[in-house]
Amino acid sequence: MSAEELAQKLENLIRPEVAALGLDLYEVSFKGGTLKVTIDKPGGISLDDCVDVNRALSVLLDAEDPISGAYRLEVTSPGATRRLRALREYEYFVGRKVKVRTKECEFVGTIAGVEDEAVVFELGEERKVLKLAEIAKANLEIDF
Repeated sequence: MSAEELAQKLENLIRPEVAALGLDLYEVSFKGGTLKVTIDKPGGISLDDCVDVNRALSVLLDAEDPISGAYRLEVTSPGATRRLRALREYEYFVGRKVKVRTKECEFVGTIAGVEDEAVVFELGEERKVLKLAEIAKANLEIDF
């Protein structure tokens, strides 16, 4: 089983447990013997949230035993400069500054909204509309 297939299997196993704690599963990855589970919720993640998820997942993973051999479980938040991947994430962060990279260009703008499966960005007086597939990478910017 490839690392991506294992991550997908783990995501399917972990998602209901995280949801039961009132949190969103942002990402699951398994690399170099570390199972990294990234969680999120409106308003941000606390250390207590990470501890609660770690405890719940430790019990679940011990019972299900989906990973052969030893591994380390790491529960974390996506961070202040998180990567945006889904339209719902862009909707959630309307009004926030974001750094966007496409095949053609790179820019920093403000998320103005989501319309017809595309993201609308404000770049000063200009508006730029991009389909999600056109965005190679987008990360929130810290606005000082």
